[in-house]
Amino acid sequence: MAERREVKHVAKRYLIAIVVAILVVIAAVACYYVYYQPRPPVVAKEIKIGLLFSYSGVMADVGKTQRDGALLAINEINEAGGLNMPWGKTKVTYVSADDETNADVATRRFWELVEKDKVCAVVGSCFAPVVISLNEQSKKAKVVYGEAAAGLIPIMKKDARSPYILVPMAYSYSIGYAAAAYSIEQGWKRIYFLSRSDTWGRDMQNGVLAAIKDLGGELVGLDEAPVGAPDFTSYLLKVKQAKPDVFIFAQFAADQINVLKQAHAMGLKEVTRVFPAWITNAVAVGVPPEALEGVYALHYFYWNLTGFPDQEYVKQASAYVENYIKAWGYPPDSYATAAYIVTKEILRGIELAGSTDADKIIAALESNPQFMSVKGPGKWRIAHDVEWKYGFFVVQGKGPAERKGLYDLFKVIGYYTGERGLPSLKELGYQS
Repeated sequence: MAERREVKHVAKRYLIAIVVAILVVIAAVACYYVYYQPRPPVVAKEIKIGLLFSYSGVMADVGKTQRDGALLAINEINEAGGLNMPWGKTKVTYVSADDETNADVATRRFWELVEKDKVCAVVGSCFAPVVISLNEQSKKAKVVYGEAAAGLIPIMKKDARSPYILVPMAYSYSIGYAAAAYSIEQGWKRIYFLSRSDTWGRDMQNGVLAAIKDLGGELVGLDEAPVGAPDFTSYLLKVKQAKPDVFIFAQFAADQINVLKQAHAMGLKEVTRVFPAWITNAVAVGVPPEALEGVYALHYFYWNLTGFPDQEYVKQASAYVENYIKAWGYPPDSYATAAYIVTKEILRGIELAGSTDADKIIAALESNPQFMSVKGPGKWRIAHDVEWKYGFFVVQGKGPAERKGLYDLFKVIGYYTGERGLPSLKELGYQS
């Protein structure tokens, strides 16, 4: 009996041991599948973009048009079903924030978009101090930043540029160069230039001086005014006394409106041509029609291309204008179009890369630099700026008798094209 009980006891222990061993194996297999077995990649249900524009402050009017341009780009992608990603069609969403035309606020909002809202790219700003800050923040965050404003040479040099910044609009240097070059080519060789006491103005001034040197112009006067100067009379009196062939100036937004109003009141157009180097509809609607009449300017994009020789391009641009007016009730201007283009290009990069990783997005665009846009053919340079076939449209202001509506502000009388006027890749540090 004792032997039989011992056999039963041993058998019971073996059975327990076997059960424990089986449980250990099951647990080990479960742990392997939980912690070590390769899993399918997490599929993004949406692609989220940050829109960081000036909805308040001195650039508020421009910021709102930029937002509308970016939103149209996103809406068009979504209406077509979304981006073609490896896991299927994916919708694009956005989070919008106000930089308040302030660099410190912009920096804080940028990081909120990146860390809290988890955006994979940020499109934004037209205010130089904000652009300078966001260039640095995109480096640190390793997030693509689409700058919907004019490029600034100091931050676009190889040793300063974020590897993730994309700038489809011209440099302020290029604006100055093109304005002066166009003038000289028209025979308006004696130039008076009023600069602005910041990076925007000094870059533009360098462009004007370079064109004068390259093309044989003459600088008959040079002044510099601070941003927000309430009165430009003292500067305009000197222009009137100098009687140049053309008066080119760097002032923008509210300052530009004041210069044009005061120039008109002083009769400056009776003694010289008035040429605000850079203009946009959001600013021009604030200028009295009589003050804008006959004024020359450069426009990145103007909505009414009646009479422009490239009819194939006009057809494409007109479709964009029609869609924009349908969406927002007013025509697009330069900054809306820059925001539209850079948003579309970021989304093209995401689709080409099949990823929201910043390095992969940039690599995809660098490998596929040529693109067609509502501004015509463009090509990304290694500096992350764009060489356009139609770099600038030259416009002339319409008077009250010519206008057919609030935004019927200009007629396009020419364009400035190609890489001429862009800072050289050698100057930016990309070639020895």
